[in-house]
Amino acid sequence: MKTYTITFADGTKLENLTLNPGANTFHSASEITADTFDGKLSEVHIAASDGDMTECAYPDTLHNAELVRIMQPADTPDGTWQFILREIPEDEAAKAKVEKRLTSLEAANDDLVLMMAD
Repeated sequence: MKTYTITFADGTKLENLTLNPGANTFHSASEITADTFDGKLSEVHIAASDGDMTECAYPDTLHNAELVRIMQPADTPDGTWQFILREIPEDEAAKAKVEKRLTSLEAANDDLVLMMAD
């Protein structure tokens, strides 16, 4: 049976994953939580045990990925932990950076107004 290994930006690996053919849902016998992915998705490498990635909907490397969903065994037909990743498109990533900067500027401006009021 073909399995997949995911290597995160920090070198952490998830191994022995299976995948719905042509789909993007990974299956794991081991517990998967949001902490598994936290801070590790800037670069994600995916490799098939036989080297053939044609059945995988993902490229072999994701940049700026995000966790879309985790499903617990009680919610899956085969009783495995399942998860979906996606690569954040460049324009969406750029927009998020701008929004983060604006939020920071607004917070700094609010702090300045409060300091001036004192």
